[in-house]
Amino acid sequence: MRISEIDLQCNDIMWFSIDNNGYIVALTSGGEGNVPEYVCRSKEETDKLEKYFMCTAADIGDASLLIDNDGSALADDAIALSRKGLFCFDVSSEDEYKYGYYKISFPSKPLHINDLPERIRTVLQDHNINVDVNGIDHIMVDNAY
Repeated sequence: MRISEIDLQCNDIMWFSIDNNGYIVALTSGGEGNVPEYVCRSKEETDKLEKYFMCTAADIGDASLLIDNDGSALADDAIALSRKGLFCFDVSSEDEYKYGYYKISFPSKPLHINDLPERIRTVLQDHNINVDVNGIDHIMVDNAY
């Protein structure tokens, strides 16, 4: 099933991408952020990736949190995902980056696409974002709609 434009406006979508170096990035849309076509084309694929990274993937290192550790679900998820090697970004509320994303956490040991099981690597193989997540704080994304 496709993620509709209305779904994007009503739901905080957690989606995943690969940067230019093959590192895994987790982004949360907050019902406001642009979400690319490769995410919107399949709710099942998006859900499969979220379930894998949130529930199945193992911790491989430490996390550095760039937002307040206030016990919120956002902070807890960012810490958990970065411990699994993912860079985490959340929707930006700054006018300069409206509909973009800002870095909220990063891993001590980044997870590479080649380190993933084949079934997850296959889903992610075309989820590319043209950035180097090590060197940026903001990501701008083209919206599927």
